[in-house]
Amino acid sequence: MKHCYHTIITERPDGWFVGWVEEVRGTLTCGRSLEECRANLKESLRLILQTNRDEARLPLANLQCIQESIEIDEAELAAPA
Repeated sequence: MKHCYHTIITERPDGWFVGWVEEVRGTLTCGRSLEECRANLKESLRLILQTNRDEARLPLANLQCIQESIEIDEAELAAPA
């Protein structure tokens, strides 16, 4: 299953590119080229999502739980609740 995230990338006056993922706080990185910045964003996002998942599961070590996936359509994000 693929997930889609939105990034913002800007070029600094010194030529470096800085980018972040809008939906995931803390996913901020940079690169000397646009391609490097994009690659670093993917790795940063992967690490943050894995860390968040691991931390969320710590209290569940001795509990029996239901683990499921959930999907939402991008259009659902824009619609008022």
